[in-house]
Amino acid sequence: MTSPTPPPFLDLGSFLSFLEQSGRLKRVVKPVDKDWEITCIARWAMESTPEDNAYGLVFENVKNYNVPVAVNLYAPYATYSAALRIPPETLLERWATALGRPQKPVSVESGPVQAVVETGVQASLLTIPAPVWTPGRDAGPYLSAANVITKDPDTGVQNMGSYRVQVHDEKHAGLFFGSKMQHGAMHYAKYCKRQKAMPVAIVVGASPAVNFAAAAKTAYGVDELEIAGGLMGIGLEVVKGKTIDLLVPARAEYVIEGWVSPETQVMEGPFGEALGYMNCAAPAPVVDVTAICHRQAPIHHGYVQQLPPSDGHLVMEMGVLGPLWYYLTQKLRLEGLRDLAIARGSAGLAILVVQLQRSHARNAMSIGRTLAKLNFGQKFIYLVDEDIDIRDQETLNWALSSRVDPERDIHFVSDISTFQYDPSTLAAFAPLRLLHGHRGWDCKMRRAGDLTPRSVHHAAGTGKLGADRAPRNHPPQAHSTANGDPFRTRSRLRPFVDESSNLSLNTLQGLRKNTTKCFCFKLQECLVSPSLRGRQR
Repeated sequence: MTSPTPPPFLDLGSFLSFLEQSGRLKRVVKPVDKDWEITCIARWAMESTPEDNAYGLVFENVKNYNVPVAVNLYAPYATYSAALRIPPETLLERWATALGRPQKPVSVESGPVQAVVETGVQASLLTIPAPVWTPGRDAGPYLSAANVITKDPDTGVQNMGSYRVQVHDEKHAGLFFGSKMQHGAMHYAKYCKRQKAMPVAIVVGASPAVNFAAAAKTAYGVDELEIAGGLMGIGLEVVKGKTIDLLVPARAEYVIEGWVSPETQVMEGPFGEALGYMNCAAPAPVVDVTAICHRQAPIHHGYVQQLPPSDGHLVMEMGVLGPLWYYLTQKLRLEGLRDLAIARGSAGLAILVVQLQRSHARNAMSIGRTLAKLNFGQKFIYLVDEDIDIRDQETLNWALSSRVDPERDIHFVSDISTFQYDPSTLAAFAPLRLLHGHRGWDCKMRRAGDLTPRSVHHAAGTGKLGADRAPRNHPPQAHSTANGDPFRTRSRLRPFVDESSNLSLNTLQGLRKNTTKCFCFKLQECLVSPSLRGRQR
């Protein structure tokens, strides 16, 4: 007899209780400094613990605050899938169901998130223990797991995205969209055109499904609150904001309400970004806080992201894979796909691994080119046979070593956008030489306003700007907002490790789009003994 499906987690507190009961949560009772100790302890816990023993952390005694801080909640895959009450192998199908059959939010008169409503002088962002996530490097405290809700002024359809929010002072927070193609940024542009302030709600400490939906790469005009309901299998309870006309999750820990003026921008950043590099300061819109709503005893939740691994990377990764799987299998009806994954250590997006059915192996390059055109920031696509465990990096490395003929199996797809803060495309040099054994290929990177190649050595162990190749003596710089464009892309990244080299990354004024060539690897079946071929785990 099949056991009944357990109910979804409707809030953060119920998920924390589940983690604790299953031995996957530890509480830190000793006093900690939010800016210097929380991130360091959390990263040590992630990097020193095998995945099977991974656990979340709740810091119960944050110095000078009476609010706990929860981190490391959604990694590894087993924990992420447990947050949706499903087995890990069904994650992509659950995402396809959520996107194909979203659930409308359910409006309620009141909710726990509005148990305390602070306005006027009572409303202060400084009462929230938002850590400095890259100690000694970030510009200040950040709400790193902020789910930002905005609304299209033309259609009234809401959007929820996971954006950077820097705490400036008691009443103001920097809102960094990252790209003018982000849906929240598109809303902001519409309000700017009308010379009107944009209402915004910043949700912190939501249920797992809300956090996951906020990171989803969906089409414009899709309300991610409906996707959250689809992930849970029931409509999400929402309440109307107290000072803004937006619907917000009724069971969140915090909702920060405010308005974003079209005229006001202040410097935001630097901040340690997802690829492990510092994104430098630049002007960004500002949220003028009008109310802070929270539970009677709220919990602050954040992602320790920056250099992988982290649960923030996994949330971002599934926000790419889920919608991509849905679009490929349900919209394009692309045949031959068995599974998708993002390779370990590629910051949740850079290396896409695609497992193909053996019967469709001859269509590998056609499938690879289709995937490249649908790119969400990947610059490498591995196409592998069905006997390869695509989530085991050792197995992938073995397949790359034993099944790839570089001259035959590596293909370039030109003019594909990569992640906007990919250091390899922002660096002031090109071409980049990839060395595989003793054979190299030029991967020419294009930058706005400068297509003159400059040579750079790229050998094993020196392929990214790490501790031994960091820029030096270059203070943060910001782009001008000339021509009324509030979304001039930042183009300088610095590693947040030791700055000990004179290799600089120049400011690229007016950078709009980074393009590089996307590699498609076809890891073909080879004639090996069954004991070697059966590497799937």
